[in-house]
Amino acid sequence: MGVVDTSYEDLEDQTRPNGPDGYDDEASWLCAARRLQESNNNALVRTPVDSMRRDLFSAYPPVAGRPSMESIDECEGYFYSSAALTSSAQAFMTDSHADVYTFTKEELCLHITPGMEHPALSVMVPMAMQDPALFKCLVTAAQSLFEWRRSPNPNQPERSRALILAQNDAIKALRTRLAKPDAQYDDGLIISVVHLMTADSSARDIQALKMHLKGARQIIALRGGLTESTVHLALRGTMATTEFYIALGQYLHLSPDDLSAVPMRPINYVGHPFPPDVCDYIAKMPPGIAEAALTGQLSVRCMRILSELTQWAPLADRSDVILPGEEATAKYSRLYCKPREFARDAMALCLDLKRAKIPPGLEHVTMLGLAAIIRHLSGHQRTDFFDHLLLTALFVNVKAIDTPSVAESEVIVWVVLVIKWRTQSGGMLQKADELLEYALKSFPATRTWKGMAKICRKFWWFGRFEAEWKITWQRGLDSRMIQRRNGGQKLQSTRRGQIDYQQQQQRQHP
Repeated sequence: MGVVDTSYEDLEDQTRPNGPDGYDDEASWLCAARRLQESNNNALVRTPVDSMRRDLFSAYPPVAGRPSMESIDECEGYFYSSAALTSSAQAFMTDSHADVYTFTKEELCLHITPGMEHPALSVMVPMAMQDPALFKCLVTAAQSLFEWRRSPNPNQPERSRALILAQNDAIKALRTRLAKPDAQYDDGLIISVVHLMTADSSARDIQALKMHLKGARQIIALRGGLTESTVHLALRGTMATTEFYIALGQYLHLSPDDLSAVPMRPINYVGHPFPPDVCDYIAKMPPGIAEAALTGQLSVRCMRILSELTQWAPLADRSDVILPGEEATAKYSRLYCKPREFARDAMALCLDLKRAKIPPGLEHVTMLGLAAIIRHLSGHQRTDFFDHLLLTALFVNVKAIDTPSVAESEVIVWVVLVIKWRTQSGGMLQKADELLEYALKSFPATRTWKGMAKICRKFWWFGRFEAEWKITWQRGLDSRMIQRRNGGQKLQSTRRGQIDYQQQQQRQHP
């Protein structure tokens, strides 16, 4: 089973002249892909993903030598399942995720789905349609993902010769682009590098992935950073996804610590009286987080990250995110970018806390919990392997707080309730159940919904989820009551057995 038959000799031919508008007149890899469709009897049957939006690409490119439709259609699942996920993350994602969850159904944050306004559809794909060099990089990423999904050994996929030639064409176009004056100001250049990062991740070439990531960072630094435009928000969100999974893999010891991929940044703590910038951070926080910050257990870096979360969190409390007069693409681009950047920053901070050997505490719980809530745990974006490891790490940090203060206990209560709610739609996770059970057992205020709601309202409270949160709490409470009742019955049964045994011994030995 495979995608490319490497027996074709014409794969070696890369000497054809360029066609109009920068397209190859008859690129060798395109020829190989077409020949494969005609003669490879072992090629997979086209899936719904392979033909779902075929009309979108039916007129592109407008010259001879069209790429294989299967690889182009992989763009549909490309930004969801792979848009620069690291190789360690992709290894544990199933084909069903990539085939079912498309752009229009991807959850940006807390059950908000963008439909056709997803930045990949409304920003990046249109850019590639108008840019021949960028389109080559996009198709290279799509072909790489196509082959990875159909590889008999996804953990060690082999690049076909057609993919290698496609990648060569893309790199050649990228080098030409880099040689132009003021290349660092070319948005298409950075997006091209991001597409090549995806091709590397699908091929499990982690070193090439990190090299491309380093190159993208250098280009961004030369231009003085990225702006809040829709294109830059889409680009920032895609890169943040890569950086998040790299940091997560290193934090969970799934990959070796690499300071070049996730540089270590300083962690500073300040005491009372707080400097003006820290006071400004605290003033933007909800009361529960502000009280936690006032304990002095959160670093300045952590407080800055939390204050940035406050700026976009209210967007997630609106089921109809786009209000009359608002621009949909800009709004969804922001919701695509900001949660991913927060999760990346939170996970990078957790990794630096571990590197600095700072003991587990409130800062670890806050960052791990919010990263899990925002980016990881949902019915639309389940990666059970990472969910289990991340929740295990969170539980260890929660239990490491021996005698939590009021501020610490309230953070724990809010985090575990929302995490439990986030896991329900995709199926139960044992660690999420254990976290909620621990909170209900340890903190008496959680045993009534009035007490639980009072705590949760001190944090990021989303009114549209109140009913669901109450149901989640009630299920956890009912489960605990059942366990206590079963435990009591078991204890009574044990005691009866002991009494019967003692009475029997007395009768035998009066």
